[in-house]
Amino acid sequence: MNGPEHLPTETHKPFTSYLWGALAVLTCPCHLPILAIVLAGTTAGAFIGEHWGIAALTLTGLFVLSVTRLLRAFRGQS
Repeated sequence: MNGPEHLPTETHKPFTSYLWGALAVLTCPCHLPILAIVLAGTTAGAFIGEHWGIAALTLTGLFVLSVTRLLRAFRGQS
């Protein structure tokens, strides 16, 4: 019934889904100490060093948003 002639030759996921996935990896709250080390000496690093709670809440919100958008993009919903 589903022979090879009925299957698409190439299936591409949207490029935006990969960008959402990269954002999800970067904003994962477990990466907060790594971000603090990498951004040390910058304004963002100073902010993270002084305000761990705000940074963790912000990263958690961005992480949830990006994972939600990633799942929607891979499922083909808009």
